[in-house]
Amino acid sequence: MPVTWRETDRTGWQVLDLTGHDLADLSAARRWTEARLASLGEAHRVDTMLVVGELLDNAYHHATGPIRLRLHQVQDPCEVTVAVADHGDGVPHLRTPAHDGGRGLVLVDRICRDWGVDDDEDGKTVWGRVPCTEA
Repeated sequence: MPVTWRETDRTGWQVLDLTGHDLADLSAARRWTEARLASLGEAHRVDTMLVVGELLDNAYHHATGPIRLRLHQVQDPCEVTVAVADHGDGVPHLRTPAHDGGRGLVLVDRICRDWGVDDDEDGKTVWGRVPCTEA
């Protein structure tokens, strides 16, 4: 099931709005994410942090305007949904890794149970569902 802007406005989502494109904000976003994933086992927290980092990095490098990071964790079965919304019109896709990139979405594809891109009225949402266990 895709993740849309409307779904991520529902109860249970934790939201971080990033208004600029200062790469230093990525560190703050990672700290914010890690604090919200404290209940996860170490390996699954690291996996989820990798997905967050890759999706945010793509948004910072390929989109314009504000970026919204959303997290949603469910317990049974344990799963964290990561959604990054931006105002860019490019569509991320898997590609063969090369010297200039292409590894990020390969990692997302391998870590996530499912991932995708959904068009929104003013941009897109890139999302991934990470399987996990509680600490």
